[in-house]
Amino acid sequence: MDDWLGNWNTFQLEASPAMAYFSSAPFQGQTSAALSSPMQRQYWGGQYSNVINQYQGAMGSALRTGTEAPSFVDFLQDMPWTERYTALSPSLRPGSSFSRFSPQTRFIY
Repeated sequence: MDDWLGNWNTFQLEASPAMAYFSSAPFQGQTSAALSSPMQRQYWGGQYSNVINQYQGAMGSALRTGTEAPSFVDFLQDMPWTERYTALSPSLRPGSSFSRFSPQTRFIY
């Protein structure tokens, strides 16, 4: 019974990539304490289409080379979430801007 239920759950996650994506590491706080911040969840919430495109590229590469393509769930588990977010410049992170470092000058006329 448990084996059947496990197969059904895997099928559901593969049949609905959005379900697999939004239940993955950055949305559940599974990678590190630093990745569970609301700003990082906001960033990864907007990256769904980019991650799907990267997965499709990985599938295409696997088809060209004749190797077995990873499942989407496996692709998400192997993704370096923290490294990719910390590699962003501060201006690309949500909620960040250069005004933190150099506030605007106000002119009083």
